[in-house]
Amino acid sequence: MSDKRSERSETPTHKKRYLEILGDTIVPNQLLLSIIISIAISLGGYNLGLWFFPSIASENMITSYSLLLGITGTVLSLLFCSMIFKPKRILIEEETSFESMREVFEDLQLDAREELRLIEDDSITQKELEELGVLEHFRALGGEEKK
Repeated sequence: MSDKRSERSETPTHKKRYLEILGDTIVPNQLLLSIIISIAISLGGYNLGLWFFPSIASENMITSYSLLLGITGTVLSLLFCSMIFKPKRILIEEETSFESMREVFEDLQLDAREELRLIEDDSITQKELEELGVLEHFRALGGEEKK
């Protein structure tokens, strides 16, 4: 059984274009639609408050309550947009190996000895890396560069 959406997105005419904004992958059309939805719901809540609250609240509190209703609309639009627009990132977990760490250090042009020194100076980071099982890789990589 095949997924029609995945088939459609693989064809050249329906290929989605992705952008990276603040380190996250997005579809521009969905970003624009979520901005429009957020503005509409937020301003709708604010304007609803300006219309509704004069009948039940004192005059000096109308704008405050309306603003609070607009903020509530912003939170609701966040929840709504997060339900209709699913994340586009794909996380691939793989076990960290000595070789993969060496490749990362080479790609990022990091000094393994300096990184190891910083890790060993911070007990919290050292404990977290021990729990993840990668501290030994750091030590081996830092010791390798001394040669």
